[in-house]
Amino acid sequence: MPKTALPPETRLLLIDDHKIYLDGLSLTLGTLASGIIIDHATNAADAETLISSHPYDLVLLDLQLPDSSGLVLLQKLQKIDPLVPIAIITGSNSASDLEATLQSGAAGFISKTADGDTLRDAVCRLLYGEQVVIGDDSRHRVREHGARELGITPRQLQILDLLAEGLPNKSICQRLCLSEDTVKTHLKAIFGSLGCHNRTECVSIARRLGLISQ
Repeated sequence: MPKTALPPETRLLLIDDHKIYLDGLSLTLGTLASGIIIDHATNAADAETLISSHPYDLVLLDLQLPDSSGLVLLQKLQKIDPLVPIAIITGSNSASDLEATLQSGAAGFISKTADGDTLRDAVCRLLYGEQVVIGDDSRHRVREHGARELGITPRQLQILDLLAEGLPNKSICQRLCLSEDTVKTHLKAIFGSLGCHNRTECVSIARRLGLISQ
């Protein structure tokens, strides 16, 4: 994305206790905008002081800091400045960390394994108000998180995938070793969760919500 895509003097706060990583991240993001300002904090106390002193356009926060959990700090920073988007940037690939991050109201979850172009694109998207999830097998995790939010079980996700393949109930029963009554019960629950009335509508809504694996 070109430098002109973001306003001049965009201000970022990077919070991580590994100075080498902070320096590298600053170099990676330093070309995003003319006159971009990038501040660093290596602990929660410094982060709270900085966000109380400056208006930031975006905060990138590690999950683990020497004096605080990243998610605990996120809650504190949201109270100090409710308008600033805060994204977690982490080496964790835990599905529970992703779910906790999204439930906390974070603007995004970004793996530290992301390359420079991916990071720059993610930051631009965050600055323009998107929620961003980038990580190992992130699509699978987002799918599971979305399903949980709707009350859809892992078994029902399997049934959704088979519905998307166009399989009738009898074939779904054979594929999953379930009785026809069980499949019908699951389908009724899925329809209720998605607010749909037939199989075609169900698959269409599920695709739109990212619940279909392919």
